[in-house]
Amino acid sequence: MNIASPQLRGRPDKIFISVDESTGRSTMSFQPATVCSPWQRDDDKTGAIALKEARTILDKYPGCTLHGPHFHAARPPGRMKMRRRTAPTEGGNSSES
Repeated sequence: MNIASPQLRGRPDKIFISVDESTGRSTMSFQPATVCSPWQRDDDKTGAIALKEARTILDKYPGCTLHGPHFHAARPPGRMKMRRRTAPTEGGNSSES
């Protein structure tokens, strides 16, 4: 299998890998963001391809740290975003005297 690595425009400090379990797509992003735009791989539910690519980058840039893979699932289409209620503030409209 031939794995094409992203073209970096500098030295990365951190590499982040996240995997969307619902679509099977992995995303590798970098800090600082100017090094490279996020790099995505389809059909990588385990994150193994992204992890292999990240390790080759780590070999070239010692001191760079790897974070992940972190797994998450996208919200199903049409589902509303959950909103949290704010907690009541102390000393607000209190009826105690």
